[in-house]
This record gives sequence, C-alpha cells and structure tokens, in this order.
Amino acid sequence: MLPLRIVETDRPEFDEPVVELWRDDEFVGMVFWDGEESIVQIYPDRDGDVYDLEIGDLMRSLDMAIRIVTPLDQFDEEEGEGPFLQGFNAGVPEGEWDEESPATSAFTGEFDSQVVFRAEDGEGFYSRDTALEMVARCEQLGLAVVEIDAFDLEGSVLIPRPELGIFVDAPTGMEFSVRAAAANAQVRAALETWPGRPSLVGALVVQQPDGESFIA
Repeated sequence: MLPLRIVETDRPEFDEPVVELWRDDEFVGMVFWDGEESIVQIYPDRDGDVYDLEIGDLMRSLDMAIRIVTPLDQFDEEEGEGPFLQGFNAGVPEGEWDEESPATSAFTGEFDSQVVFRAEDGEGFYSRDTALEMVARCEQLGLAVVEIDAFDLEGSVLIPRPELGIFVDAPTGMEFSVRAAAANAQVRAALETWPGRPSLVGALVVQQPDGESFIA
C-alpha cells in the first residue's frame, strides 16, 4: 500500500494553510482549520469507492497536517507542547529530575559523536539516519521519542521545517512501556518518509518512564 503524502497549499477561502492528502497521484482528502478546530475531509477514489488507509500512516499524516493548519495561538505556549504531546503525557506521573533514570544515563552522550550541529544552548541536531538509530536505542532502553523538530541546516543557520516535525499521538491510560512502543513506532515511520537531503536535521525530545522529558 502506497504511503500518504501531504502537500501544504493556500486557498483564498481559508485564512490558514490547507493540507492536501495524496497517495501517489490520487487526491485522498484535505485537512483545514474551520475557525474552531481542525477538520479532515476524505473523498471517494476516482472510481467512487472508499479508500483503504493504513492507520499508522493516516495518523502520522494527520498529526503533521494538524500542526500545519492549526493557528499558533491554539497551542499551549505556556507548556510548550501541542495537543498530541499533551495527550501522550496525560496520566504520566510527575517525576523527579533529581534522579536521572538508568536508561537516560545510558542514552545521554551516546550519540554525541554523530551530532551534525550543536546550538549554543547545547541542543543537538542529528541526521535522519542517526535519529533512526536513536529511536532504536530508545526502544532497547525503554525510553520514548515523543517529538522531533525538523530543520534545514544552511551553514550555521537553522531553517524550520514544521511540515516535517513529528509530534506523538499515543494512546493514554496504558503502561508507559506500551505508550513508549507506540510512540517510537510512530516516530520511526515518520522519519522513514523524510527526504534524503543531507541538510535536513532534527532535534529529539525523549521521555523517560517517570514522565520527565529531555532534549537528546
């Protein structure tokens, strides 16, 4: 089954960008902001039949689309996270960062030699292939990658690519190990669709079992 791809467009009847959903050369539907919430419309295929869509691929595409069409003032700026990451964090007990988990200790610094660029505040940016390795390592350690911010690195300038940003939509009300597995699988699937250009880098946010998150 061919994966979905998203195309950001501007339409005169909408104040915010509209995201079209395509599968190869077939128009599947679109996502837009109606003034109060994000809406998805799925259209029949060219023969008038329904589309069979892989759920993980659809969730990934809708996650990205919602981030694009939703006005910035609709996200929780105080908490620094949107509705999907908030949903992932719901029900996670507040942890004490004074006691770093053994898994975090094992992960921290492991990929320093593979960093493509490091900002003045210490935030590291990694290539797609390294990010995939980091997700695999988190799976081994029982950690969850819950967010990746995407940029193109031009010299020492980071150019945001919000359409490629990854924000987890994981089920709540389950043990952390289950949520972590769902999160890592979603992030890995999204990363595999990233363009292969060498300038594209990402900054990863990782969550440990006590609910505390850190920038890799």
